Amino acid sequence: MVPRMQTAPLHTPWQPAALPFNESRRVAALRAYDVLDTETEQAYDDFTTLASAVCRVPIALISLVDSERQWFKSKVGLGQATQTPRDVAFCAHAILRPGETMEVPDATHDVRFAGNPLVVGEPHIRFYAGAPLVTPDGLSVGTVCVIDHEPRHLQAQERQGLQSLARQIVTQLELRHSQAALVHDSLTDALTDLWNRRAFNRRLQEEWMRHARNGRPLSLLSLDLDHFKRINDEFGHPAGDAVLAQTAQLLRKSVRLSDLPARVGGEEFAVLLPETDAASAMGVAEKLRRVLVDAAWPHAPVTASIGVSSAAPDRHGDPHVLIAQADQALYAAKQRGRNRAQRFAQCA
Repeated sequence: MVPRMQTAPLHTPWQPAALPFNESRRVAALRAYDVLDTETEQAYDDFTTLASAVCRVPIALISLVDSERQWFKSKVGLGQATQTPRDVAFCAHAILRPGETMEVPDATHDVRFAGNPLVVGEPHIRFYAGAPLVTPDGLSVGTVCVIDHEPRHLQAQERQGLQSLARQIVTQLELRHSQAALVHDSLTDALTDLWNRRAFNRRLQEEWMRHARNGRPLSLLSLDLDHFKRINDEFGHPAGDAVLAQTAQLLRKSVRLSDLPARVGGEEFAVLLPETDAASAMGVAEKLRRVLVDAAWPHAPVTASIGVSSAAPDRHGDPHVLIAQADQALYAAKQRGRNRAQRFAQCA
């Protein structure tokens, strides 16, 4: 083993890594995995445990290099740190050569790192080796890396083991992304890309319990397009589909990010409104009604009838009562002439 070198003086410079030529595509690929800032997961912790054991080092990381930082999906031996600035990241250098494992035998003797804060201070990096995490499109989104407090070299088997782990981590990222896509597909309506009834019911249950705990109001809109069958009959089903898609787009643009618009039936939509009392919900309903009236439609004007229900949730109650009340209000709106918003409390 090579003797440990003395810590470099604080004024010794270091060299932040250059940006990869495909930086924008690389960052987009990383963010598409939707893994940044997620909770720890055993599958990834197993990889860092193996990396530490295979390479016989105290520190192992799965480091994902974002535009301004490196963030650790998993770590062994690094204490509480979850990220560092990118300009001090060894991994920012490693991703520049996706086909190679970068090895730094002694950081104090490397002009890129000698004065790096991670070398002159905690965790006092001396040895570093990082195998890039390369996507199927050839984009390096981070590394699995190992770190020691003493200078050293990787043995051939250790290097091969680290590279194997890098490939398996990318496979795990791809699998995670595919599973998320499947869940998304199962919860969204294919035509409008709004949440479907299954997703709506799930979110309704979640919001009911949350508002039951904090005592905040919860409201629901039930919206039905007026005389929608006429559009299909007179202009054909493609025209009807276009109306549904445009309606969804208008709903999405007209509510808050915290609200949940969903397509729950053929021409039936619902909008869940957390933190919204009855008066405010009526304001939202009237706004949506006017948005549809004022929109430019390709074949014929489109209007909607809207039922509104509100509650201060009861943890012992049934959240689906809100749906029944909104549906009853919607029925009353249609009975009273359509193209109007109706509160449940005013139905009698």
